Amino acid sequence: MNKFSALLFLFLGLQVFSCENLLDTDVKILNQKEYKNLCEYSDHTILVVNTASKCGFTYQYEQLETLQRRFKDRKFTVLGFPSRNFMGQEYSDEEKVSEFCKAKFDVSFPLFSIANVKNSTNHPFYKKLYKLTRERPSWNFHKFLITPDGEIKSFSHRIDPEDPVIVSAIQESINL
Repeated sequence: MNKFSALLFLFLGLQVFSCENLLDTDVKILNQKEYKNLCEYSDHTILVVNTASKCGFTYQYEQLETLQRRFKDRKFTVLGFPSRNFMGQEYSDEEKVSEFCKAKFDVSFPLFSIANVKNSTNHPFYKKLYKLTRERPSWNFHKFLITPDGEIKSFSHRIDPEDPVIVSAIQESINL
């Protein structure tokens, strides 16, 4: 093995192992057959939200999209996980969820397959998130802010995404 190959292997190896266990999870992309490994966001501040299209808090999609557009160039992203756990307030058809989010709120942040977030045993990412926080969403639009250094902050569904407490936590994480 030449020196260049050895250095490349070492560099790529470090990249693979730099992703935290929480994010090292393959999740299915909404309305697609492809999966994405969340390690792609390991250097980002992430706002994880369990969403629903037919909920009294659905208006929060607009604020989530505003945050996405405002901070996306600062290594911030919203990750949406539609859920039917709370009174079935999400479509069961992923194509309908995708169409709704695009048509009603022009959502540009990543959305993943409909997830069971309530008991956190069926979805690998939410299972890991629960093990670290000992907290599960109690309703649609619960938010978890995950910083690149692995800190996790939890925010109730009753706190709007553009509430100063969330915005300041994002800004602090992205050094604004």
